[in-house]
Amino acid sequence: MKVIYVLMFVSMWTTGILFLLNSNKNNFWSGMCLLVGGMASFTFAMHLSIMPVLLKYDLVHPIVSAFLYVVSVIAMNLYFYFLPYIFSMGGLWLSNNFSIKIRVVLSTAMAVIPVVLMLNHAWVEGWNQFDVSRFRWWDGAYVALGCVFYFMSVQKETDAFSKKSKRRVGFIFSSGMTWAFFSDYVGFEQLKLGMWKFELQSNGTWQYNFILILLLVGLVIYNTVRYGFLGIKLKIERERLDYSMRALTMGVSILNHSIKNEIQKINYLTEKSSDLIRGNQPERSLQAMEQVHTITAHLLNMVSSIKEKADDVVLQEKNYPIRELLEAAVDFMKPSVEHKEIGITLSMEADGELYCDPVHLKETLSNLIQNAIDAMPSQGGVLQLRTYVTRKGFYIELKDNGAGIPKENLSKIFEPFYTTKKNTLNHGLGLSYCYSVLLKHGGQLSIPESEINKGTTVRLQFPIQKFTPSSKVIPTSEWKAPSVF
Repeated sequence: MKVIYVLMFVSMWTTGILFLLNSNKNNFWSGMCLLVGGMASFTFAMHLSIMPVLLKYDLVHPIVSAFLYVVSVIAMNLYFYFLPYIFSMGGLWLSNNFSIKIRVVLSTAMAVIPVVLMLNHAWVEGWNQFDVSRFRWWDGAYVALGCVFYFMSVQKETDAFSKKSKRRVGFIFSSGMTWAFFSDYVGFEQLKLGMWKFELQSNGTWQYNFILILLLVGLVIYNTVRYGFLGIKLKIERERLDYSMRALTMGVSILNHSIKNEIQKINYLTEKSSDLIRGNQPERSLQAMEQVHTITAHLLNMVSSIKEKADDVVLQEKNYPIRELLEAAVDFMKPSVEHKEIGITLSMEADGELYCDPVHLKETLSNLIQNAIDAMPSQGGVLQLRTYVTRKGFYIELKDNGAGIPKENLSKIFEPFYTTKKNTLNHGLGLSYCYSVLLKHGGQLSIPESEINKGTTVRLQFPIQKFTPSSKVIPTSEWKAPSVF
């Protein structure tokens, strides 16, 4: 039975190192929580399992034995004084409720108390003796605060996928830390670590820790494989989508999709032109035919941007005016907009230039606008375009008041050839292409909000380094796109 403590700390440390290797701020604190959380199991494993065997067969030098003893004492100090702090940091950095500056200030300020408590403990009691009542309720306050941070991170998250992921993370870490607090911080009264022996006064609950720890580690592994956990997934969604696109010869598929969309526009314009000629309106008919030339020029650009053997999107990036990008994308969709009498509004909270591939990005925006148009009724449809910037990046959002996307379809909409449209001309390639384009730009395409019969919001995020703000910002209310907005 004593060998179970070895399995406990090995499993926690292995999982923690995996998180640290997949490093970001969220993973760092969660990885540290697992590493420090495993230190109590490490200490008890050394005293109960590992060292008794090594000493019995005289397999360890006295100096090494003394060194390992000191390491085990330090590990127990870190567990008692810093684990609750690290747990609360995991919740704080998982949440987007505070700015990075505030989180840094809170992290620094909250570190003071555990440092002071540990130094006071060393001064009053000695490193190897622990009177848990001296720090129990301070640790309890940090555990409670950490649970609040995790709860806030879930409640304030708007992206459906991130919300589910944060809910899983919050449940696993909050459950584990709450159990650890009651079994070790409340259950322990006194602990004295001798040279490979210890004296412990407790209610004995700690002896059942292995059940919860192994269960939680199993849940972490399961969620990592099945859904992804803190950005880690053995079958990561992005890798799966990238692989699918390469296997399906992305270049040819996207070209086919683009041709299908543009032919629909040309068909509408030719019918409109014929009606205008019969109505003795040759000038308006000529305007409609000029739009056909614009569409065919766009198709030629798309053809030239997809190489013969390309199995991926290849970017030709340059600085390009954001306003011009949006104008062009909307202008491409003008026939569809006029046909369904859709209203389009634009809120330019950030303007300037974006370092991007304008051909692919125009096609991406056109696809997203077309999807919004398809989802909206013939009359009363409104599409809102918005640009804004934060510390994290530059954003373009498209919000419609259409049919919305069912929750069961949200996880599949970026997959190639997946479509819910009954029209046989729709091959389910539009969103997978858009996803790939944003990925190649170092950005992200997401659906932060979608409600049935209320509409959908699509968000394009670009790295802040790709955005150059305009030196002169033109008020949004003064801008009107030609005969569309």
